[in-house]
Amino acid sequence: MVIALAGYNGFIGSHIRKRLHAHDFIMLSRDDLYGSASALARKISGSDVLINTAGFRITARWTKKNREKIHSSRIVVTRQLVQAISLAEQKPAVFMTASAIGIYRNQMEHTEDSRAYADDFLAKVVRDWEAAADTVTGDVRLVKMRFGMVLGGDGGALPKLLRLFKWGLGGVIASGKQVYSFIHIEDLTGAIAHILEQKGEGVYNFTAPVPVTSKTFTNTIAKKLHRPAMIPSPGFLMQIVMGKAAIVVTKGQTVYPKKLLDEGYKFTFATIDEAIENLAEQ
Repeated sequence: MVIALAGYNGFIGSHIRKRLHAHDFIMLSRDDLYGSASALARKISGSDVLINTAGFRITARWTKKNREKIHSSRIVVTRQLVQAISLAEQKPAVFMTASAIGIYRNQMEHTEDSRAYADDFLAKVVRDWEAAADTVTGDVRLVKMRFGMVLGGDGGALPKLLRLFKWGLGGVIASGKQVYSFIHIEDLTGAIAHILEQKGEGVYNFTAPVPVTSKTFTNTIAKKLHRPAMIPSPGFLMQIVMGKAAIVVTKGQTVYPKKLLDEGYKFTFATIDEAIENLAEQ
């Protein structure tokens, strides 16, 4: 296949390239994504798959400026890609775009069939993000990848947490009762390969099948590293450090990957023990 990839130099994008290394890639730069739609159309024309993982980091402090970056980096780029698809002489067969489980309401259980959406800033970003993708036309299959907490040894939040625990500074975040629906980066890229093989479409939850509480999550890290988990990070402290972006770690959603499981995808790291044991050794 020929895969056009937006966000190729990011944490997730770099792992997609590694997982699908046998295929040819068209790297879409920032200039491509914010430049001429017709020029972008020429660049993606002839590709089999267009994957979009571009976006300003969601964990950045939610100042007015950063909120605008978080929102615009997703919606503007997605609209540009959709317009380029409409203009492309040879359209890709499938458009896979990143999304997030932040669309779901807290303190509830969700599968892809759930319509219980939150009404906070993050949920609004995700709804606008997906709405921009929904405008794609031309018999292009659309896949919306709702990522959970992505765990990897070289990106995301986990490396920072591992360092804290190695220094003896780790502990339960906020109440410890909030649920983290996580996914190992290798299962994320494995799920992408699976969906391409199965010719899937629509919404997919990219989460492991066994979500855990924050307390279980941090205790698992402590156990694997043989370090204490004695220094808690109360919710108010996380708000001081991260501002309103603290909601990403102080609240959570219980989200299940029903479609992936129904289609027979086998998770390599289905539990938090398996994921942390693998990543703590890297």
